[in-house]
Amino acid sequence: MDQADIIREQLKHITASGVLGRSRSYARLLEYLVTCSLRDHAPKELEIATEVFGKDAGFDPSQDSMVRVYAHNLRQKIKQFYESAGADQAWRLEIPKGEYRVMAKSASAFATTAQPMAAAARRPALGLVAAFCLVFGLIVGWSLREDGGGDSIYQSVAKSPVWRGLLDDDLPTLVVVGDYYIFGELDEVGNVARLVREFDVNSSADLDDVVMFEPQLTDRYIDLDLTYLPRSAAFALKDSLRVLFTSDKSVRVISMSELNVADLKANHVVYVGYISALDKLLPFVFRSSSLAVGDTFDELFDKQTGSVYRSEAGLPADRQNYRDYGLVSTFPGPSGNHFVIIAGTRDAGLMHSAQALADPMYVGAVERALANGGELPQAFELLYEVTGFDRTNLDAMLVHAAALDHAEIWGGELLSAE
Repeated sequence: MDQADIIREQLKHITASGVLGRSRSYARLLEYLVTCSLRDHAPKELEIATEVFGKDAGFDPSQDSMVRVYAHNLRQKIKQFYESAGADQAWRLEIPKGEYRVMAKSASAFATTAQPMAAAARRPALGLVAAFCLVFGLIVGWSLREDGGGDSIYQSVAKSPVWRGLLDDDLPTLVVVGDYYIFGELDEVGNVARLVREFDVNSSADLDDVVMFEPQLTDRYIDLDLTYLPRSAAFALKDSLRVLFTSDKSVRVISMSELNVADLKANHVVYVGYISALDKLLPFVFRSSSLAVGDTFDELFDKQTGSVYRSEAGLPADRQNYRDYGLVSTFPGPSGNHFVIIAGTRDAGLMHSAQALADPMYVGAVERALANGGELPQAFELLYEVTGFDRTNLDAMLVHAAALDHAEIWGGELLSAE
C-alpha cells in the first residue's frame, strides 16, 4: 500500500469514528487538506477560507485567525482519535504544525507518552452514562410492548385527554431527552484538565464560534464530542414510555443535541429533561406562559403574581429534605401535531413531572384542576413544588395551573427546516 492509499484509508477511519464531531466543518477541512496533499499542493490560508469555509476573496488571514483555529482543533481531534478509537492503527495521519498538508507516518514513529490523554480515560464513562439512560428507557418500553402494551394502569392513563392527542392518530412520536454538551479545558501541556459545561455552548458548532471570536482560547478548549444526561432522565423516560407503548405507534428516542427543526413539524414531540436543557424548545414552551425562567435555570418567576419558585436542589443541606420544581406543559404543534413537555429544575422535579403524567391519581387531579367541570384546555401548563431527598421526589403539590394560548406559541407561522 502506497502513501496515498494509506492516507485515504486513515481518512475513512477518522471520519467514521465520529471524533470530528457533528459539525461538518472539520470533516470538510480534513478532506480538503487530504485532496491537496495527494496532489502535492500546499494551500494557503486564503484558499482554505474560500474553498472550505465559503469566505470571499476579501478574507484577510492577518486579521482573521479562523483557519489557524480550525487547523489547531483538527490536529487535536486527530490526536484524540489515535489515543482512543484509533490506538491500534499501524499508520497515523499528521498535519505538521505551521503547515496545511497531511502526511502519514507509522505508529512507531510517534513518541509514546507516559500519561494517556485524560479525555480518552473519561470519554467511555460519560458516554456510557448517556447511553445507559437511553437504552434503559428503551428496554423498559420495548419490554412493555412485547408484553402487550403495558398493564391496565397505563392503558387508563393513555385514554386521558392529556395523552390522547398523541395516541389517536398515525403520526409518529419523537421522544426528545434533554442532554448537555460538554467540552474539555486543556492544561499547559495539552492534556484535558477538566470538563466544562456552559449554558451558551450547546454543540461543537457553538464551541467553534467561541474559539473563532476569541482566538486566545484556541489552546485552552477542545471539542471532545461529549454529552451527558441527568440520571433522573432515565426514570422519567421509563414512565413516559410506559404510556406511549400502550399504542402500536412508532416511537423514536433521540437526545436534544440531535433534534432538528424539521422534526418539530413531522412528529408528535415528547420532551423529557431539565428545564435548562430545553434548548431549541425553550422559547416555544414559555412564549405563552405566565412563567419566566431565571438566569440560572434554577428558578421560575410568575409574571402575573410576582411569585418566585426557586429550587434548593443545587446545594441541598446534607441529609435533609429540599424544595424542587416540576413543569408539565402541553400544546398543539405547528402542523397538527402535539407537544408534551415533562421537565424539572433538577432531578426530583423532573421525576415528579413524569409521575404526574403516568400515575392515574395525578392525571385525574390534572383533569380536575384544569377542566373545572368542562373539557380540558388544548394547551396548558402545570408547576409542582416537589419535596426532594437524596435526588428523589417524595411528595408534591400543585402551585400553578394555567391554560396557554397555543396560537401565540407559534405566532401563526410554520417552522422552516434547518
